[in-house]
Amino acid sequence: MKKAVQLGCGLVGNVIAADMMKDFDVTVVDLNTAALEALKKKFPAVKTVTASATDAGALAPILEGADVVTAGVPGRFGHAMMRAVIDLGYSLSDISFMPEDFEELSEDAKRKGVTVVPDMGVAPGMSNFLMGRGAALLDEVERAYIYVGGIPKDPQPPFNYQVTWSARDVIEEFTRPARYVENHELVTVEATSGLFLKDFPGLGTLEVFYTDGLRSLAKNIKARDMGEMTMRWPGHVEQMRLLRSMGMFDETPRMLGGKEVVPLDVTADLLFPMWKMDPEKGDRDLTVMRVEVEGFKGKDHVTHTWDLLDEFDTKSWNTSMSRCTGCSCAIFARAIAAGLIKEKGVLPAEKLAGDDALYSFVMTEQRKRGIVYTESVKIVKNVR
Repeated sequence: MKKAVQLGCGLVGNVIAADMMKDFDVTVVDLNTAALEALKKKFPAVKTVTASATDAGALAPILEGADVVTAGVPGRFGHAMMRAVIDLGYSLSDISFMPEDFEELSEDAKRKGVTVVPDMGVAPGMSNFLMGRGAALLDEVERAYIYVGGIPKDPQPPFNYQVTWSARDVIEEFTRPARYVENHELVTVEATSGLFLKDFPGLGTLEVFYTDGLRSLAKNIKARDMGEMTMRWPGHVEQMRLLRSMGMFDETPRMLGGKEVVPLDVTADLLFPMWKMDPEKGDRDLTVMRVEVEGFKGKDHVTHTWDLLDEFDTKSWNTSMSRCTGCSCAIFARAIAAGLIKEKGVLPAEKLAGDDALYSFVMTEQRKRGIVYTESVKIVKNVR
């Protein structure tokens, strides 16, 4: 049996490990022994090792003989982890949302003869792959947009939101300036700019707004206009803008109530209990995404659209967001191990999407897991 090593035993790391265990001998690495013990109780066949994902010396004997490595570590450790895996000579499928430019490690990966697919979750990840697919099918891209959100199935006021990942990371979407492409130029605006309402079939009306999600797409896809917009139930953005205007997302310590505190720390601690999703009480999450890529193929104007509407999985008891993210990472790990991705280097998913065999494999594997991306094509003939 082939061997896989998963670095990180968090919520999504558990999903990746469980998926890989279907046909790989899996070892999971983390410094959190309690998390490893909980995983072992759930999956007795999994091997666990307490070690740092950034310590190449500690990882060397653990990775020995691995056909592929998967990873989901906190973003601040992502770059060091990726460098360690590359230096040790192993291929990697990774969901770690690192702030650094991972493509700077591409030459190192080529020299080591390994393949690394970074940001390989749902968004970023499948969003990149589908936008890249749309671009590969066109001669010229006019407009490419991603609309994506993880939202509760049953929104409750005042926030109409429940969190399926870090509350601090959610808040960062409302503080980090957003970048998008307009007329081939990169534009930077305040987070939540461009807010408008958009109808989605089978779901209803959502509010959408710019967030800083393009990442590698901004330089790898040549489009006149391009952006990523986050989706929430109506009313959520107004609440978050209010908190932001009050300074509740500030990271600089200040005196509040006679004590020096970091406002963001206090806000996160207050919001998380309000946002916490509790499946045992009937809470369910949805992952909704639309990727639209339009432009020209010959004389025709063509629009490629992919839609995803996925729900909490009651069989595995996994959130939709963790499942859509973790399964995508595992699917690309399988593609690497099977030799479907032959190119070496650090390769964002958009650079791989022109490969018909890989595209067919990925979409088939997603459907096997009940994650369905519905593709539609609109063609207007002879417009130029």
